[in-house]
This record gives sequence, C-alpha cells and structure tokens, in this order.
Amino acid sequence: MDREFLKTLGIADEATDKIMSEYGKALQAEKDRTKAVSAELETYKTKVTELEKTAGDNADVKKQLDDLKAQIAEEKRIADEKAADEALTATIRGAFPKDRKFVNSFTEDAYISQIKAEMGKPENKGKGVAEIFTALTKDKADIFANPNTVGGNMGGFGGADITDVDNAKMRRIMGLPAEKKE
Repeated sequence: MDREFLKTLGIADEATDKIMSEYGKALQAEKDRTKAVSAELETYKTKVTELEKTAGDNADVKKQLDDLKAQIAEEKRIADEKAADEALTATIRGAFPKDRKFVNSFTEDAYISQIKAEMGKPENKGKGVAEIFTALTKDKADIFANPNTVGGNMGGFGGADITDVDNAKMRRIMGLPAEKKE
C-alpha cells in the first residue's frame, strides 16, 4: 500500500498519514514475527543438521529427522499464512472510511471476514476492498456508531410550563380528535 493508492481513493492527506502510520506499525509487527519465526527455523535447521550427521543407517533417527523436517515445513506454512492474513486484515482496516466507526469490534471483525470471503469469489475479481465494503454495507442499519450522539439528557426546549398548555389546541395541531368530556 502506498500514498498514491490512497490518494486515488480520494482519501485526505491527514487521513493518509494516519493510515500509513497504522500500516507501518502493522508491517513492523509482521517483520518482527517473521524474524522470530526465522530464528526458530534456524534452530530447527541446526537440529536437522545435527541429526543428519548422526543418522547414518539408524532407521529411528531417520524417522525423527523426517518428522522434524515435516514439522518445520508445516510451521513455516502456518506462519506464512498467518502473516499474510494479518497483512490483509491490516490493509482492509486501512481501507475503511475513517468517518464511520463500527458499533463494536465484533461487527468490524465480521465485515473483515465477509470482505475476505468476497475477495476470493470469481465475480469480485478486480474489485478493491473499498468497493466490496461499500457493496456489503449498503442499506445496512445499525452497523455504524451514530456520530451525532450527545451525552446525557438534553432536557426540554423553551421553558414552557406544562400547566400552561392548551390541551385542545395541542390535539388539533397533532391532528387528534377533541377530547370527550364526561
């Protein structure tokens, strides 16, 4: 992801700076995890080398060696998939409109999962995250927090005393029939 890409989406420079900052943090975290996995991989490679030296014709040692190699390959595959998924998640979060906040993280995570699923469909090939996001959230109610909320009770307006209200006049204004007197 680069600044030009974000500018083509019409995102303001200030928002672009924030997105790039968050993207940089996520990228650095992934680099750190990759470095840790690489160190672990080197440890396994050392063990493999040691086992290969002592293996000779010993069938048990050869089996251990093969098992260890398979375990290394599987852990590397899992680490690579996880790193790719976390990078994709960071990219998707970065593409969400900054002026719209989800009502909670559960809803946000659900839409991230939906976007990932939609990206894998053939009919969405060539579509961007923003386009898929817009299609998924169009006409959906109650998924975004209301930015116009006011804390506390606003109270009434005016200063009219409720005892001064002409009940018949209010009923006419509201289109209600006159009150029946008993």
